[in-house]
Amino acid sequence: MTDTILATHADGVATLTFNRPDTLNALSEAMAEALCTRLERLTQEPAVRAIVLTGAGRAFMAGGDVHAMRAALELSPARRERTIGKLVRHAQRSVELIARSSKPVMASVNGTAAGFGLSLVAACDVAITADDAIFTSAYNRLGTSPDGGATFTLPRLMGARTAAEWLYFDERYSAEDALRVGLVNWVVPAAELAKATTERAARLAALSPAAFSHTKHLISDAPRHTLGAQLVAEQRAFLACTAHDDFREGTRAFTERRAPVFGAANRSTDHTPHQANRASREEQTV
Repeated sequence: MTDTILATHADGVATLTFNRPDTLNALSEAMAEALCTRLERLTQEPAVRAIVLTGAGRAFMAGGDVHAMRAALELSPARRERTIGKLVRHAQRSVELIARSSKPVMASVNGTAAGFGLSLVAACDVAITADDAIFTSAYNRLGTSPDGGATFTLPRLMGARTAAEWLYFDERYSAEDALRVGLVNWVVPAAELAKATTERAARLAALSPAAFSHTKHLISDAPRHTLGAQLVAEQRAFLACTAHDDFREGTRAFTERRAPVFGAANRSTDHTPHQANRASREEQTV
């Protein structure tokens, strides 16, 4: 049986690829469950510094599996609710895992992002898209309300009025439209998406894990705070970061005029040549 999600890991970046290209990567129950399982493992894996979500074929994800949900309509009301409910609960759980992840999660949108696919893009910390990608809600076309946190994330990204337009009318929006309203961060030519994704994911993986985690949660918590409360939260987070080894590395790298290497494991490896070269220079001086 073909895996519904493919996973690869290189240079601290884990990539999850939705792998139902014949259905435009429609979210099945098996895929939703696999996504939750993968995210739970990756967010706890020390060697993983960043996570990328993308799709196989010509779609990122074309929403939930409508054929499976339609088949469930033939079941008794109780079984129908259990069957569809299980899919939705896994979908909701995956968004919650992304929101709680202390590691950056990036969407790499290679094609259509519809329904839950749109919600998933909005849930990620950052998003990059091919210039020919299409974004659409599609929920009202099916006669249902949104899921995947869309009613939470979209208003915060693009404003309540614009989010309402996107969710009410199910229009098809271009990559440039998505960039204009703040749904995505970068638009690149389709042929350059893989390379651009790798480059930006590497930058995410190089961030200080502690600083990123604090910054992410400060941003997400800010709407619930007064300015005074947010200033206090920033102060606490800043001081927590200064107690971390990454702050020591960052200040040292600044004074040595080099790029910092965050993460204790990376420093023990990557700084060996630096230390060796410095020792060699000292020996030559003596």
